[in-house]
Amino acid sequence: MQNLPKFIETDRLILRPLTLDDSENVFRYASDPDVTRYMDWSTHLSMETSREWIQLTLDQWNDQQEYTWGITFKQNWNNIVGAIGCSEMAFKVSFGYVLDKKHWGKGIATEASKTLVDGLSRIEGVRRIWATCDCENTASANVLSKSGCVREGILHNWLIRPNLPGAPPRDDYVYAKTVDV
Repeated sequence: MQNLPKFIETDRLILRPLTLDDSENVFRYASDPDVTRYMDWSTHLSMETSREWIQLTLDQWNDQQEYTWGITFKQNWNNIVGAIGCSEMAFKVSFGYVLDKKHWGKGIATEASKTLVDGLSRIEGVRRIWATCDCENTASANVLSKSGCVREGILHNWLIRPNLPGAPPRDDYVYAKTVDV
């Protein structure tokens, strides 16, 4: 998956690489317990954690391990309102996203996800694009469905959510879009 575009434009959004200047905006949503409740990473407790995460995304992009874009509106593309990323393993690509709570329910995560899934499905050699979400996260399940992915089943005892302390491993839905040759 080399040479993925650094900038992706949709009707309302620009997906762009993060910079360290985005730390404050990333911290705004990544420190919100409502936003991070079902994430597989811990709620950010300091701006430094957000800066370290951004640096990690930049390093992973350069190493072609994982690709992360900040989600912005066209009219204010300096203001990150979320992030979306993907990583490849052979012919399979997994993806995930996070969005600032004040932008929930406006179709932004769906627009970003659908655009990414559509773009990935046109890359030669990609045969499966997939994501998971906690079975209680109905909003995310709806986004995945609207992005062109189909619910394939439940992954039982799939993941321990760090922001649900003391909870046993949780069930996740798995969604995927398969690409036929």
